[in-house]
Amino acid sequence: MRLVELLVNKGALFIDFINVTMAAIPFWLLIILPISATIGTTIVLSRMQQDKELIAMKASGISPFRIGLGPLLMGVLLTAFLIINSAIIIPMTYNYYKNVMANLRAAAPIVILQPGVFTDISKGLTIYINNKESENVFQDIFIHDNRNPEATIEIHADKATVTITDQAPVIYLFNGIRTEFTDTSDKAVILEFETYELRIVESKSEGGERTKDYNEMTIAELLFADGASDQYRREMRAEGHFRITAPLISLPLIMMALAVFMRSQYQRSHYWSQIAIVTVLTLLGEVALITSRSLTVAVPSLFPLMYIIIFLPLIISSLLLWRPWIKGAQPA
Repeated sequence: MRLVELLVNKGALFIDFINVTMAAIPFWLLIILPISATIGTTIVLSRMQQDKELIAMKASGISPFRIGLGPLLMGVLLTAFLIINSAIIIPMTYNYYKNVMANLRAAAPIVILQPGVFTDISKGLTIYINNKESENVFQDIFIHDNRNPEATIEIHADKATVTITDQAPVIYLFNGIRTEFTDTSDKAVILEFETYELRIVESKSEGGERTKDYNEMTIAELLFADGASDQYRREMRAEGHFRITAPLISLPLIMMALAVFMRSQYQRSHYWSQIAIVTVLTLLGEVALITSRSLTVAVPSLFPLMYIIIFLPLIISSLLLWRPWIKGAQPA
């Protein structure tokens, strides 16, 4: 919502909206891709079930693991990609996302400047420009600054340029006059200048660098957080374990879908029940993993829950897929 506000109300470029949106995608892939892969597996298996292909392959003695080789291979490849995504891509792209958002917010007061309009940049600061040569270059500029209650400053300049330093916009004025009025004196203090620097807002970097978001940190930084408050460390470690386990959930979800279709007898009247079971198991798996992260923040010793949610379905599904092969015919 903050990005939309910058785009609509502050005049940010649409390309900035696209760039920032794309940078946030890798994080959501951790949730979306496992569910999408399970949906794809369910569609393929249900189609094979309807066409009696699964029945024919089971009758010919082909093992469930061999029947499900395609989905299993997809699950392995997807897991490998999501591990790379979680460990490398997310910290890089989210850092880019946060930096772009910070720069957009910093540049917003300048973006909205329009020729011939008195613009209130912030409380006590009004800027008027007569001509706008480019995005950051202005001609014939007037500034009224009474942010300091003890003094009012008016500046007239022939030209001005704007740069972003320390995530704060700074106006550099050229060939102008600065006039200062104070309550303690009847005389104005007039200064003619060739160059003059005016900081529009206080630097956001004072007191240290911008605090990193969890998603900007590597897994090692999250798990071995040091020097932070106890609550902050617990949140970081919970996020670290989540970033390890979230990429691994694709394979258990796919194997659960395989187990449901391989272990149940096909009946046309029960067709939708198989799909419903897979859907419920998929949602339960994702919700349980996300919930366990929250529980780990409150009770750090519960972090093994995240790993249990991954490996328990994997083990149960493997046993269910193996069992009919042992009791049935030998694999082809």
